[in-house]
Amino acid sequence: MKYFVISFFTLFFSIAFAQTANIRDIPADGDTNISITKGQKPNEKKFEIVDQENDIEGEPEVVLKEARSSWKKACDDWKKETRELNKENQIISINCGKVSCEKTENSTRTCKSTGHYKITTKVRD
Repeated sequence: MKYFVISFFTLFFSIAFAQTANIRDIPADGDTNISITKGQKPNEKKFEIVDQENDIEGEPEVVLKEARSSWKKACDDWKKETRELNKENQIISINCGKVSCEKTENSTRTCKSTGHYKITTKVRD
């Protein structure tokens, strides 16, 4: 008898707290779309593409060739640092951009550019 009472209450509470959806509760006038999903919503993104840019500038040099070489070293260092900082994210593209060299007032030349990179970042698990 005790077993019967316990199983009756267990059955009663499992029925009382069960989650159900009834189609009769939805109005059918006009177009109706019923979607049942569990887990991730279809509109939620796991990753996002981020597009960033940085200024890259070499050391001032007297000779144009040395100024370009200094900019090339700064470009390589920037790429290396960007890759190290984004190990968990995936780099899609990275470039140093078009170099331009200018003569400064003390007869030195400085080469600089704008570097661009795209990475995929994790938005959620």
